[in-house]
Amino acid sequence: MNKNLRKFCVAPMMGYTTPHARRLYRILSKKAFLFTEMIPTKTLINSTKINLLIENNNQNPIALQVGGSDYKELEKCCKIAQNYNYDEINLNVGCPSKAVQKGSFGACLMKKKYLVQECLKAMINNCDKEVTLKCRIGINNQTSYDFFKDFIDVVVQSGIKVVYVHARNAILNGLSPKNNRTIPPLKYEYVEKIKDDFPEVQFIINGGITSLSQAYELNKKYDGIMVGRLIQSNPFCLLDVDKTFFNEDADIKNYQNIVFEYFNYIKQKIDEDSIFRLLSPLLYIFFGVPNGKKFKSEIHQKIKNNDIDNLEKMFLQFIG
Repeated sequence: MNKNLRKFCVAPMMGYTTPHARRLYRILSKKAFLFTEMIPTKTLINSTKINLLIENNNQNPIALQVGGSDYKELEKCCKIAQNYNYDEINLNVGCPSKAVQKGSFGACLMKKKYLVQECLKAMINNCDKEVTLKCRIGINNQTSYDFFKDFIDVVVQSGIKVVYVHARNAILNGLSPKNNRTIPPLKYEYVEKIKDDFPEVQFIINGGITSLSQAYELNKKYDGIMVGRLIQSNPFCLLDVDKTFFNEDADIKNYQNIVFEYFNYIKQKIDEDSIFRLLSPLLYIFFGVPNGKKFKSEIHQKIKNNDIDNLEKMFLQFIG
């Protein structure tokens, strides 16, 4: 297992880490470890557009994240994923949304550690990819370190060697997924302690990381770091990842070259998806920028008119 592979990971984000966003992220960084959105097992098994759903297109290193609690469905998903060149398949046991709870997966599974163990074993036995887990440190009023340690103790007996930990409790009632990312207190010390208790397992820290400098410092304590909203709001910070975290000189690219390269990708995919979905990963560059709101409004009007060439010119003008 390559211990440096996950030094910097981009978190799975529903509605954001689409194949298109991952294409942009890979233009910006060759080394960042990418994740798909979480894909429910039933969606993956029954999809009539499987290629669009989990296409990889040489975005490695990359993980496919799935959500489910039926080990037979997870077995099928692993077999499907075998054909798509992913580096790992990750089971989500950390998402706190109500929709996820109804499907009996995500963070609610932290109450069912032996079921999680069974699911992970089934996944390991049905693919030759690394199988990993993403979880929280607790659920609802289960806030003690002992709860977290007991959960980890059971699930790692499945044979997994990598666990991504959002260092907050998941509050399943009365708190939205958005607020679950900020209101439950961060307890990095739990992850630091779990590393000492299970030295044979890699623990990747997630939650509350708002800058690359903070991520760099945390990387000294853990086996890797995972960031989400930082990348969503400012994907261009990925330009510094390869040098900062992997000591590798990235291809020198200015913003105009990046936009030009990404628009070439858009033009290749324009018959497969909507312009809005294709452009979405770039729209976040206007966040907090002077006149960004006005510019974004003009962009939306051009999107309605399917005016690709002028859209490209507008982006180049904005960042120029």
